[in-house]
Amino acid sequence: MITDNEKLASAVMNAYHREMEIYAYQVNIDNYSAMLLALPSDDWPQDWVAFKGVKVEDLPHSLSDDDVQAISDYQYRDRLRSLVRTEKAEQSKSIRIRDVLKAQVGGDYDALVLAYKAAQP
Repeated sequence: MITDNEKLASAVMNAYHREMEIYAYQVNIDNYSAMLLALPSDDWPQDWVAFKGVKVEDLPHSLSDDDVQAISDYQYRDRLRSLVRTEKAEQSKSIRIRDVLKAQVGGDYDALVLAYKAAQP
């Protein structure tokens, strides 16, 4: 039989790991968002829309190196935008789970999670 103290300890441990997960998602969101600042923010140029999903190595050789780089930048921008959306969605799920754990732990949540953290190597 699992005791109430063991249940509480398990909830605190899981909450701590969920807090770390939420933080990791935020780091990714912040990093991807910062990287987006160095990439194009406008719509794809009409002449290049057909290259949205084309691998760089499969782009026509008639394109200049500058054009290939610019197309690559738009592709990377799109990928980062997608990653930001994904990270935010996953972070939201983690927040919901953390909130359930927080309710289970109760009013001493912050102190218990900090104590668990301090006990980690």
